[in-house]
Amino acid sequence: MGLTRIGIRNTGMYMAKGNRNVTVLFSLIASMTVGALILMALDNYRPIAGAYTLTSYLQLDPAEKMVKNMLTVSPGYWDQVEVYYSRTDGGNADELALLTDLATGSKAQFHFVIGNGNGAQDGAIQAGEYWKLQRLCSGRNGVVRICVISDGRSDSVTDCQINRTNALVETLIQTFGISPRNIRYPATWKM
Repeated sequence: MGLTRIGIRNTGMYMAKGNRNVTVLFSLIASMTVGALILMALDNYRPIAGAYTLTSYLQLDPAEKMVKNMLTVSPGYWDQVEVYYSRTDGGNADELALLTDLATGSKAQFHFVIGNGNGAQDGAIQAGEYWKLQRLCSGRNGVVRICVISDGRSDSVTDCQINRTNALVETLIQTFGISPRNIRYPATWKM
């Protein structure tokens, strides 16, 4: 009889211990879920085209191809680079020129556009009309203008856009012998 009582008592302890483990496990899962929901609600970042991956980056055309395929002027013609934001949520080279023309009556003046996944593939380098025709933007002699599709906040620029913009700027520096001192970025640009 003494053995039976010990067996019953131990079984009860094991059940209580098992219930406690299940309770702790479910509490942990519930708190992690609630925490994740709170963080997602407070998050200002919006996934435009998913996470930056090396595969998506490698599928894009090289920056050298965009610069050199349409080159018809001597290397000394271009001596500065200006990177700026489009102040739009999305777009591509064709849409940006058309939209600004409709809104202001004059076309946006840029040589290259870097897409953000909304209108053009994230990090895609598109040559604009000014680069295709090797034209200067008015009032900007020798300046290659690169428009990064972004609303102007530094947190809206994707990692792929930053990498591709840097690759394009580096290609322009090497191709035209542009001094790094003649490269201008927006004040909120992340290097």
